[in-house]
Parts: sequence; structure tokens; C-alpha cells
Amino acid sequence: MKLYTAYGHPSTGSKAPWFRIADNKIYTSYGNPEVTEKSPLFIIKGNNVYPSHNHPSGKSGSPWYKIKNDKLYPSIGHPYGSSILPWFSIK
Repeated sequence: MKLYTAYGHPSTGSKAPWFRIADNKIYTSYGNPEVTEKSPLFIIKGNNVYPSHNHPSGKSGSPWYKIKNDKLYPSIGHPYGSSILPWFSIK
């Protein structure tokens, strides 16, 4: 599965996937302008997404995203705060 930017993301409009999901881990994909990491940047636990120790911001005990209806919404742990608008769509 891939993650594409959604209408709430500051960089809306990317046609290429920013991330890919495998084994409850999120890796960067070819559409991501920031980084191309081979190690997972995020870990999925239930409906919460946490940055892993590989993330440039470091590991966090608070979730950065919540997964609802195949969309990722910024959560309480996200540096920009939570949002009612989705940042990513899962396709």
C-alpha cells in the first residue's frame, strides 16, 4: 500500500506516493521530496502511527498520526499539532 498527500497536507498535489507501507512499517517512496530512507521512518500500532528511531526527529512516545477511514490525520504528537484534515490517503 502507498501513502499519497491528501487535501490537508501543506504539500498537496503530489501525484506520486510519498510513503509505502509494509509489515506495519512506513518507508519513504519515490514521490517524497525530503528523504529516501531504506529503514522505516514510522511504525504502525493499531490506529496510531509513531516515528521510529530512524526518523530524523527521533522516536516519540506520542503518535504523530491517527488512521481513520484509510486516511492519516496529524495527531497530538505531530510537531505541527493535530488536525481535522487528513494529510495522507492510503491507496
